[in-house]
Amino acid sequence: MQDDYFSLMQKIAPDLAQQIERRALVLERIDALQPVGRRLLASRLNLPEREVRTVAALLKDRGLLELDAAGMTLTPEAAEILPSARRFSRDLRGLTKLETALAKLLDVPKVYVTAGDSDQDPHVLSEVGRIAAGRLRGFLQSGSTLAVTGGQTIHEVAQALASTGGSMNVMVVPARGGIGRALETQANTVASEIAKKLGGHHRLMHLPDQLDEHAMAEMRKVTEITETLELLQRADVVLYGIGRADDMGKKRQLPPDILADVLRRGAVAEAYGCYFDESGGVVFSASTVAHDLGKLKPGCAMLAVAAGARKAAAIRAVMRSRPQAMLVTDEGAARAILAM
Repeated sequence: MQDDYFSLMQKIAPDLAQQIERRALVLERIDALQPVGRRLLASRLNLPEREVRTVAALLKDRGLLELDAAGMTLTPEAAEILPSARRFSRDLRGLTKLETALAKLLDVPKVYVTAGDSDQDPHVLSEVGRIAAGRLRGFLQSGSTLAVTGGQTIHEVAQALASTGGSMNVMVVPARGGIGRALETQANTVASEIAKKLGGHHRLMHLPDQLDEHAMAEMRKVTEITETLELLQRADVVLYGIGRADDMGKKRQLPPDILADVLRRGAVAEAYGCYFDESGGVVFSASTVAHDLGKLKPGCAMLAVAAGARKAAAIRAVMRSRPQAMLVTDEGAARAILAM
C-alpha cells in the first residue's frame, strides 16, 4: 500500500515529492553536520546556496530549525520526526527497493544503500560510513573479537561511530599491517579509534603488510605479534573495505610485473590483501599479515563497506567470495551492480 502511495505521488505530484525529499535531505545533513552554516550545507548537498536558504527558512518557520552564529541545528521536534522523514525520503528515491533487489542478487542478508554516488560526490562516503557505524554494534556482543582493515572508507566508519552507546567488552585488532604513509587510515589507527568509541580494547600490529616467509617466521617469535595474529584469525566479525584491483595494486605499490600478472589472471577486486576474480576466487594474496582472512571460521560475520559506481564489479566479485553478513554501499554502486 505504501509503495502504491509513493508511486502515485511521483506520478501526479512529482514536484511535491521532490520538495518533500529535498527538505528531508536537508534535515538529514543538518543532523549529521550540526551546527552547520548554509554555505557549507549547500556544498555538501551540491545545491545552490539560495535554494538551501529557502528550504532552511521554511523549516525554521515550522519550528524544526534553530539558527545562531554557529550555524543551523535541529530542534527537539525535528529530531523526533527525522527517522520518519529519512524513511520517507528513501522510499521516494527508491532506495528501499534498491536494497531489496541488491540483497537478492548478491545473496547478502543485510544491504544498506545511501543516496548518491561517492565517485561524483566525495561527501557521500561520509554518509556510507555513518550508516555502517550505526549497524556495527548489532553484530557485536560481549567477548567478541572485531578485525578491521584500514583505508578511507573504514576510516569514515570509525569517525562516524558514536561513543554514546555504552562500553562493550570487545577486542579490536587490525586486519592489515602497516601500509604507506597515511597514518590516519592505516588499520592500526582505525582499530584504535573504533576500540575507543566502543569502549573496548585493542591490539596493534607492529608489522609491515608484506614480509617474506623467513622474516614472518622470525616476527612470530615475538609474543605480542603472535597474540595479535592469533586474535585476528579467531575474529568473530571482520569490518573491511573493497577496492578495484587495478587501483589498489598501484596504491599498495605492487611491482609492475606482479600487478600485470594479477590483472592478466582476471583480478577485478581487492579486499583485506587478497585479489579476487569476477567469480570471487582469490588469484593473489599481497598481505602476509592478512592472507588467512579468507579462511576464517564459517560463523565469522563479514561486514563490507564500499561505495562508488567504479567499484561495482569489485563489490560483486568480493560478495561472491564467501558468505557475507552485511554490505553498506551507495546508490551509484548499487545501480551499476544491478545493471551489469
